[in-house]
Amino acid sequence: MIVHLAIDNDEMQAISKGHDDYGSAWRQNDLDLISSTEFKDLLKSNNIILIGWKQIRDLMNAQK
Repeated sequence: MIVHLAIDNDEMQAISKGHDDYGSAWRQNDLDLISSTEFKDLLKSNNIILIGWKQIRDLMNAQK
């Protein structure tokens, strides 16, 4: 699962203008979702650990 997080503010709205399908409001919804207690509880109850691109890079480099 990949999310693109942002705050739905004037700057983000200007950057993502014309991209309603994945623009500022969409990114705010992603942020709200992963910040919610319900989402955190769901991850924990399913033993899911969040990682970022740094961890993926480190794993890829370790296999060389």
